[in-house]
Amino acid sequence: MISVEQALEKILEHIKVLDTEESPILSCLGQVVAEDIFSEIDIPPLDNSAMDGYAVRAADTRGASQKSPRILRVIDTVTAGSISKSEVKAGMVVRIMTGAPIPKGADAVVKFEDTDQSGAG
Repeated sequence: MISVEQALEKILEHIKVLDTEESPILSCLGQVVAEDIFSEIDIPPLDNSAMDGYAVRAADTRGASQKSPRILRVIDTVTAGSISKSEVKAGMVVRIMTGAPIPKGADAVVKFEDTDQSGAG
């Protein structure tokens, strides 16, 4: 068996560094970028939910567990393509779907699967 360093040396002996080139974006399918690309604008231009769940104030869920649950009131539902007019305040949540903008006052999303919706209306 050879060491990691020896293996790396053997691999590097057979690698050719490729030249870079500039190409129009539409002709780059299947290509690999030579450096990181950054946008000057945020897309989408707002914070949105990456999952279905409840938009919450993280502070309201601190310490929550199955043995010590936090009971929070659902005040609204927001779907992708719509914007909630509600503001999440202490003890409140907004039911949120993937892609929907995070409502004012919320700073986290708790997945539906991580909640017990008993008594939810």
